[in-house]
Amino acid sequence: MKKLATVLILILCSALFACKGNKSQADVVKSVSLKFTELGRQTIISIDCDKFDYYFPESKVRTLTKNTAIDSLMQILNTMKRAEDGYKPDVRGKIFITHASNATDTLCVGVKVLNYKGVTYETPQDLLRLIQQ
Repeated sequence: MKKLATVLILILCSALFACKGNKSQADVVKSVSLKFTELGRQTIISIDCDKFDYYFPESKVRTLTKNTAIDSLMQILNTMKRAEDGYKPDVRGKIFITHASNATDTLCVGVKVLNYKGVTYETPQDLLRLIQQ
């Protein structure tokens, strides 16, 4: 009876690990590109995401391709808190997440809030530190 229970536990654990490793092609992140300016930079007007390149043409660009850096970024994004309605980011950076399927997600990052997939979130301090590294 103990052997049967041990075998069942091993089979169950193997099945769980096998299922966990199966990410869909759309979920796998191939690379991340960070395009940003000085986060504390003051402007007279609030900068919208679509105007970022116009107002900051000489922004810095960094690309993350190592799995550890990408995983760190994705972990930060998965723990974000939604912001209250009515807030809009004063954009100081953009993050482009390219998936293995070549689909790209764009984050518009402000110091206080950011926009990701049409939802406004509070900007995590860890994300700001990652951008400025």
